[in-house]
Amino acid sequence: MTRTITALILLVIGLTVSPAMADLGGNPSDSLNPEARSHYDQGLDHFRKKQWNLAIQSYLQAVRIEPRFVEAWNNLGYCYRKVKDNQKALDAYRRAIDIKPDFKFAHEYIGRLYIAMGNREAAMRHYEILRRLDAKMAAELLRAIEANNADYGED
Repeated sequence: MTRTITALILLVIGLTVSPAMADLGGNPSDSLNPEARSHYDQGLDHFRKKQWNLAIQSYLQAVRIEPRFVEAWNNLGYCYRKVKDNQKALDAYRRAIDIKPDFKFAHEYIGRLYIAMGNREAAMRHYEILRRLDAKMAAELLRAIEANNADYGED
């Protein structure tokens, strides 16, 4: 019963955020260290407020506690991209992909990072990977590549 209520609350909360926010990094496992999950959730709160540097600090704490926390690495990369720290964003996305090579969110966002960095060829490589993982997300990334705008369609 409690799980059902929790699931309904999460569904309602998920419907109140934009699609980009809801899809930022997937749904973390319930088996995570509770402290790491708490930092991750704080990062999401900061993300929703576009407080990128605060979100970065929360995600860094989450991955310090759970080094294989793929969603936190992905979200960390996203926030670094938003503050234009492209090298740290690239490193974070690569960590996420190293942990889970088929993590579609990291492939979309690293593709967007490559657009921001002016590397269309690398963005297209991740588009091709993403096309096999999630056709809809791949189409969104392709539109961003064609527009040469990393943020295209995210809002």
